[in-house]
Amino acid sequence: MRRGPLGAWRVLEVTDLRGAMCGRMMADLGADVIRLDGPRRQPAQGSEEEYRHANKRRLAWAGDPQVLHGLAARADVLIDNLRPAERDALGLDEASVRAVHPHLVHVTLTDFGSSGPRSGWRLEPLTAQAAGGTLFASGFPDRAPCWCPGFLAHDAASVYGAIGAVAALMDRRRHGRGQTVEISVQEATLAGTVPWSVAVHDYLKINPFLPAEGKRNADGFYQVLPAADGWVRFVIGNDKQWRGAVRLAGEPEVLTAEEWLDPLYRRMNADVARLVMAETLRDRTRAQLFEEASRVGATLGVIHMPSEYVAHEHVQHRRVFDESAFAGFEGAPVVRPPVHLSATPGRSSARPATPVDPAAPAALVWPERPDPRSGGGDGMLLEGLRVVEFGMAAVGPELSLVLSGFGADVIKIESAVHLDVLRTAGFDRVNCAFAFNAECRGRRSVTLNLDTEEGRALARQLCARADVVVENYRGGVLEDMGLGYQAVRALNPQVIYVSSQGYGSTGPLARMPAYGPLNFGFVGQHHLWNHPDAPYPCGTSLNHPDHVAGKFLSVAVLAAIDHRRLTGEGQQIEMAQTEFAAWLRGEVYIDAWASGADPRAAGNDSTRACPHGVFPVAGDDRWVAIVAADDAQWEALRGVAGWPDDPGSTTLGGRLERAGEIAARVAEWTAGQDGGDLSARLQAAGVSACPVTGPLDHLDDPHLRARGFLVELNHPEVGPERHAGDPVRMSLTAQRVPASAPCLGADTAEVLGQVLGLGAEKVQQLARDGVCI
Repeated sequence: MRRGPLGAWRVLEVTDLRGAMCGRMMADLGADVIRLDGPRRQPAQGSEEEYRHANKRRLAWAGDPQVLHGLAARADVLIDNLRPAERDALGLDEASVRAVHPHLVHVTLTDFGSSGPRSGWRLEPLTAQAAGGTLFASGFPDRAPCWCPGFLAHDAASVYGAIGAVAALMDRRRHGRGQTVEISVQEATLAGTVPWSVAVHDYLKINPFLPAEGKRNADGFYQVLPAADGWVRFVIGNDKQWRGAVRLAGEPEVLTAEEWLDPLYRRMNADVARLVMAETLRDRTRAQLFEEASRVGATLGVIHMPSEYVAHEHVQHRRVFDESAFAGFEGAPVVRPPVHLSATPGRSSARPATPVDPAAPAALVWPERPDPRSGGGDGMLLEGLRVVEFGMAAVGPELSLVLSGFGADVIKIESAVHLDVLRTAGFDRVNCAFAFNAECRGRRSVTLNLDTEEGRALARQLCARADVVVENYRGGVLEDMGLGYQAVRALNPQVIYVSSQGYGSTGPLARMPAYGPLNFGFVGQHHLWNHPDAPYPCGTSLNHPDHVAGKFLSVAVLAAIDHRRLTGEGQQIEMAQTEFAAWLRGEVYIDAWASGADPRAAGNDSTRACPHGVFPVAGDDRWVAIVAADDAQWEALRGVAGWPDDPGSTTLGGRLERAGEIAARVAEWTAGQDGGDLSARLQAAGVSACPVTGPLDHLDDPHLRARGFLVELNHPEVGPERHAGDPVRMSLTAQRVPASAPCLGADTAEVLGQVLGLGAEKVQQLARDGVCI
């Protein structure tokens, strides 16, 4: 029985834990994923192995190329994150795969890509965050940059890998040919966690106060403040949210002066606001503050511990967790797959990987079947597809950016009456906000005042002519306007309607506003992104998980488009951003249950490797990340450093017992050295090391330049601007560089004329009547 929109596809996976979530995503959406369980297995910690390989099948494998190629001949997709030498030894270089398996979509998850001066470098999870900019932007400025524990950088690459895999399968239906999809972990990390960062430098001519260096500033402008029983966090993106925060604080006189309505003044005096508000919120619990915030218009989120998230009323209502059946973790809370598709539901839970008989021939594991080709023409993959976007901030626009890159016509409905919060980052110049212009490339802007009945009627007419409708407004807003799924489906039965709210579209918190920093705090993982001796749990000032969540959602949307092309059937797709954040690192909840205690922050330390840290190098606030992932790498590091033999440190256990001493020794050695040269010497010796890089480094990075990753555009009001490019590189499917973000309402007359047949005079009258503004 076919389950999920990818239920027709077969996926063969040859990855370690760093690449495991690519296959996991496809398995959750119904694909039959077989993981070759063999010599590349990494030592797992806790439930990692079980969780990250859930919903797959596993085949014991001794590394025999014949077994691999026998399955590849019957697979649709092969996912690997092998090193170049390993790939070549197995006959998986691009030329060989194309010659032997011309039908196969081959997704290669590479640390730095297959080209460029650093293509041979190795990235462990910590050093990957250093290469992609995540680490540079995270932590307190008086401490070393602090990583997000887990596999965030490689999981971002897995998301992009799944996008490329599904797009390539859709394209294969047209012509029958497979192709290579290459993902660079560095590029995926930059695009999936800090995509706005490289644009800021080009916007200094608009606002010279912008933080173009992108350095870490703890919680930044999304302040973490104490409550009576823990911590809460604010997001204040506009005047309305500021007024709500001041009301929640009891309207202290010092914060009610008129100058506080100036967003630039608020930013320049954020430390004053922090001091005043920190004293006014301690009299109430987190739950009391959260409930009161919803009444006064403050955008506030609770910072939970993992066990608190699992037990939360809203989470229980939405059945976010199931009971684990993983060996050794029976009964633990396991996150359900976070994307819900009404017509093609995927797997509803995370089940243990099931073994495949290693004696069974490939023909029994995957029997032969007809050529999957179904035709569909040439041109771009999504050419002719119309997307109507009610996008706000990041998640909806991130999804639309993917669709635009494959050729879709994306129409963004917005209004000067209720500006996208990202446009307000340009202060009084709504077309010159770097965040909006990074996020909303590749679409046309139509201004419709949805407070008016005529504006809502025009929006309904556009939705009636759309293939996909994307919305991430606050829960219930579009339903109240007659623009929810049921209303649009009545006009357009084949529509694919995509909704993504912070807490989801159902449940007690469905109508609560939320942004990425609040979502991450709500799911109980915020505490872990921190040094153990920090004054408060800062997490990160980045908008995680927004960027990678929107890209993850696009995997399901592409699969739904493919299903509609085959059957004509539309559907509703829903994803809570909090649930995606929980799913991405769901082993946290299982391990907390197993240990009987919530995990605590450990800074950059790890029980998986030693040394595993961030160390000073020459320059002002310059750092290098170094990981000795095994005993051989420790010996290589010791050799590069010129240290004598140390019998007590030859094993990981021995090094962990002396972790503080070893870290101090490494820091003393790295201090004063050039981070780039040091990293190159360590990489040459087989040790994973990388300078901790930020946006100015990326703009001048010879590796990114050699790969042409950063794109240069010319915005009509800003002028030249640079942005992060698309990490998905496809050898056959055509992709385009999305154009600069539109000026507000720039395409209103064109779209209403082309799509609805309205004349220019009519559109002008609508503008005079306050409808098209």
